[in-house]
Amino acid sequence: MASHSSGSSRSKFDIDLQFGEEGERWLTWLGTDQAKVEVKTERDTWATTGNAVFEYECRGKPSGIAVTEADYWLHIFRLGNRNLMAMMYDTIELKDWLRMAYRAPATFGVRLTTGGDDSAAKVILVPIPRLWSIPCHTLPFTRQSPNPQPNVDSPF
Repeated sequence: MASHSSGSSRSKFDIDLQFGEEGERWLTWLGTDQAKVEVKTERDTWATTGNAVFEYECRGKPSGIAVTEADYWLHIFRLGNRNLMAMMYDTIELKDWLRMAYRAPATFGVRLTTGGDDSAAKVILVPIPRLWSIPCHTLPFTRQSPNPQPNVDSPF
């Protein structure tokens, strides 16, 4: 197993931060900037694995979903440079569901594993179709800007 130097870890953090900030800007555009919202952006891998990742511990300390104090959790699914879908959860309801899934992974169809840099994080892998069993607000990405151009070939 290769270890990452602090420089490469910092570079990866900067890239992850950039994706997170982009998601937060999109959220402000939606007009939901008054509530505390945790933004998690899944990039590319979800399209191959079919899973959403929820981190709850990293390097022996609670992290991610376990420590968020946000009112809402926004899970964005990105492929390449396009946001394809997002699901917004009341954080309390999401945590309750994940706690039950953690206690009975087979029943909930989830998998507990490690991931991230140096596999230092403990995560719950949730098959994307299972996400719809958690009360949520689905936010489709049918446009990429607040001022879309009308499609003259469409009756809508």
